[in-house]
Amino acid sequence: MALDPALKKALYDAAEKADQPRQVAQRLVAWLEALSTGESSEQQDLSFYQNVMAAIVLPGVDNAD
Repeated sequence: MALDPALKKALYDAAEKADQPRQVAQRLVAWLEALSTGESSEQQDLSFYQNVMAAIVLPGVDNAD
């Protein structure tokens, strides 16, 4: 089942409002889409989680790799 476009928009808006990179919302949307289609495994969930966490930018923290 596809995600509601309003949910996607809300995720992008929330990421922008929180001064997060667009990648944060993109990765959350991808994760939720995988969950909604039943195509997600425990290992994939862990991978999505790690990808989302890696995209988050904390203020005042040197985020350079």
